[in-house]
Amino acid sequence: MKGSWNASNIIHSSFSCLFLFLFNFRDVCAAPTRYSCRSEQRDALLEFKNEFEIGELSFYCISGYPKTESWANSSDCCRWEGITCDVKSGEVVELDLSCSGLHGRFRSNSSLFRLQNLHFLDLSLNDLSGHIPSSVGNLSHLTTLHLSDNHFSGQIPSSIGNLSQLTYLHFFTNNFMGEIPSSFGNLNRLIRLSMFSNKLYGNFPSALLKMTRLSTLILSSNKFTGTLPPNITSLSNLAFFDASDNALSGTLPSSLFTIPSLTSIDLSDNQLEGTLEFGNTSSQPNLQALRIGGNNFIGPIPSSISKLTNLEELDLSSFNTQGPVEFSIFSHLKALQTLGLSHLNTTATIDLNDFLSCFKRLSYLDLSGNHVSAANKSSVPWRSLVYMDLSQCGINGFFPELLKTQKRLRNLDISNNKIKGQVPGWLWMLPNLENLELSNNTFTGFERPPKHIRMSSPLEVLNVESNRINDTFPFWLSSLQSLQVLVLGSNSFHGPIHHQVSFPKLRIIDISRNHFNGSLPTSYFAKWSEIHVLNLSNNGFTGHMPSSLGNMTALESLDVSRNKLSGEIPQELGNLSFLAYMNFSHN
Repeated sequence: MKGSWNASNIIHSSFSCLFLFLFNFRDVCAAPTRYSCRSEQRDALLEFKNEFEIGELSFYCISGYPKTESWANSSDCCRWEGITCDVKSGEVVELDLSCSGLHGRFRSNSSLFRLQNLHFLDLSLNDLSGHIPSSVGNLSHLTTLHLSDNHFSGQIPSSIGNLSQLTYLHFFTNNFMGEIPSSFGNLNRLIRLSMFSNKLYGNFPSALLKMTRLSTLILSSNKFTGTLPPNITSLSNLAFFDASDNALSGTLPSSLFTIPSLTSIDLSDNQLEGTLEFGNTSSQPNLQALRIGGNNFIGPIPSSISKLTNLEELDLSSFNTQGPVEFSIFSHLKALQTLGLSHLNTTATIDLNDFLSCFKRLSYLDLSGNHVSAANKSSVPWRSLVYMDLSQCGINGFFPELLKTQKRLRNLDISNNKIKGQVPGWLWMLPNLENLELSNNTFTGFERPPKHIRMSSPLEVLNVESNRINDTFPFWLSSLQSLQVLVLGSNSFHGPIHHQVSFPKLRIIDISRNHFNGSLPTSYFAKWSEIHVLNLSNNGFTGHMPSSLGNMTALESLDVSRNKLSGEIPQELGNLSFLAYMNFSHN
């Protein structure tokens, strides 16, 4: 019985092996033959390689490398870096040479144009220059063309309009000028168009309105003028629209807000004017970002903005409201993470405690240039703020205690107010605070925190310029291990600076327009090797300039004017190769 069982299993196993062999053999036979690269295409690629020099990689190419250096005449070009071939024909269909250090001009007779079946071409993040040859319009199978982050110039060739299969077109961060060709209207399959950071001009291109499949349109940082057309609604699939930093004028068509697919609108920093109307806000269930600050809008902020409940980013800065603003309309926008309401020209006062209590997710808040009341009531329970600008808000009294709980705060600008008393010691205890702007207030001094607190502080920038601080040099600041910028100018600091202070990362120090005196000790600057800007002007320093100034090998700007220094200018300064500005006058 046992032997019979073994025999049957052996027979069963044999049939199984035979079945698997036949099954795999069928798959092998059925698999398409992988063709090698065609010789004429290999030759075209090698010629293209020799059209350019290899230079330094772009700053943004973290993991880039010169891909063409691996190309060799004796190998299969379908295996080269950046090359993808069609598995059936062996023709090159994709060429990705982004971040490859290519340097030179794009030739009009480039061998690249012999690769007639290219579907994908990416030459971004190189150092290519000159005009784009019109021959690029012969690559009729292209679906993706990516030439961004180069130095291309001149006009965009109208032959681009021949590439009717294009779905992705990226020309951003170049030096293109002129108008967008009308032939772009033929690109009716385009899904993404990115043309930002060029020198393009003219009215809003009407050809773009024919791109009915377009979901992303980025035209920012150009010189476009004129008005936005009301029939922009023909872009019925538009989700992301950015035409910021141009010179667009006229009113903002309310029809824009009726495109239901829109998730982001950025028209900031233009010359748009008139009143703002949102139209039917119920048709905007997906809008998450609305940035229209830095324009010339006038009149009240529509209360219907409160219905855009999915907004995560809102910028209405420089909105000329010319009267009261009912800030409670923003309290319905519970999803807000970024809110810019600076310089609204309103008579209303914002109660900071009440305002902040409406938002649990807010990380960025700019209320600068408004009237803000920051009375020290109970602390705000939410601790999500990362960036806060309260400059020019007319805040008086002592430092707002409500900020004490904002443990995530990295950037705080509370300059140009009327805050008095001492800079509170708890500021140094905020575990993430990196930038602190306190200039143009009436502070009289610092509350000094314990040394172990200072040493763990991540503070990088401290500006207390133009206050009323009457003290000797705050040497204890040297224990702020991350400090890079220190501005103490226009106060009443006084006395000599004799301590040998070590600021390991300090790059900018400005102690001008104070009452410091005494000599500058030779050892004083010995360890300031990272200093780029040193301003000691308008004080009472005496004696000779120390030769140790020559140790500051990164120094770019030196101002010791309006002191009582004497003697010769140290020869060691001649060795500072980055030094571009020096002022020794009035000594």
